[in-house]
Amino acid sequence: MKCAAHPDRAALGYCSRCGKPLCKDCLVRLNMGNFCETCANNPEGLRPRAGRRIPWWVIVVVVLGIVVLLRLVVR
Repeated sequence: MKCAAHPDRAALGYCSRCGKPLCKDCLVRLNMGNFCETCANNPEGLRPRAGRRIPWWVIVVVVLGIVVLLRLVVR
């Protein structure tokens, strides 16, 4: 895939809002994703990503704790 603005360059990613393929010079990295210059400069149109409320590692620890407790009770 080639960059939308620079057809002679390979695209490294896509704009999270409009989907344009972007090269390293066109890609704007924000905490909400990768954007083209136009979408990055239009903050009203950007929607923050819905984040997880519970970190993945907390879920893993809880599940492992339940497994250990069940093994102790079954004995």
